[in-house]
Amino acid sequence: MVDTVQSEAKDKPDERWVRMFQEYLPKYGILLPENPNVLNIGCGNSVTWNYLALTLYLASQGLGMPNYVGVDMEEAAFADAKEALNGLVQFVSGDAQHLTDFVTGRYELVVVEHPNLTTSPEGPRIWRRIFEETSEVLHEDGGLILTSFWLNDHIPAQVALERAQFRVLFSGRNKYPGKIFDRAANDEALAYDKYVLIAKKESLPREPEPTGTSRDGHSPQGDIYRAARGQTDL
Repeated sequence: MVDTVQSEAKDKPDERWVRMFQEYLPKYGILLPENPNVLNIGCGNSVTWNYLALTLYLASQGLGMPNYVGVDMEEAAFADAKEALNGLVQFVSGDAQHLTDFVTGRYELVVVEHPNLTTSPEGPRIWRRIFEETSEVLHEDGGLILTSFWLNDHIPAQVALERAQFRVLFSGRNKYPGKIFDRAANDEALAYDKYVLIAKKESLPREPEPTGTSRDGHSPQGDIYRAARGQTDL
């Protein structure tokens, strides 16, 4: 029965994201206030599902409605979502490398879905700059959730976040991935939201931790790097 429910959820991104919010936000200390400010970077048209999922999650917690802002390079990237959501989300077109030029305020949650770090050699540098800008608008108690199709974007995204002075609280396979839609040249299965990163701004000096061990005692990073070497199923 559980397998059936999870399989059906893969077809419905809003249901998957509700479960992701339920799973990852409280577990890693991202406790949203009432009517939180939420920023989606590189939102595209999939922001429709993310917005719906977040409103359902907030309703289940009695936290009202989000003040939700979606950012993408060109207005064409979110045109369908803008029409569908009809004023529920504020959309802004602009280069997120200069996010603070056109986004103001502080956000309790930042969402980044499938950032593309590998099609250009400049990708990691660009996203590091975006994450540095993101840090400027992220509330001190807020957090970031980022998902990737495949390992080749996931690992560089983690490195870029850490270089932008974020503390990565979780890095690993998403418990609620979407369906596989293709395979990479190295035969890795590509799936929506396959990997997930949870991060907060680095505000205090890091405490020493056992190598490769996370706060809750397991080693998701180790699983990721073993997968990269072909030692676990991708």
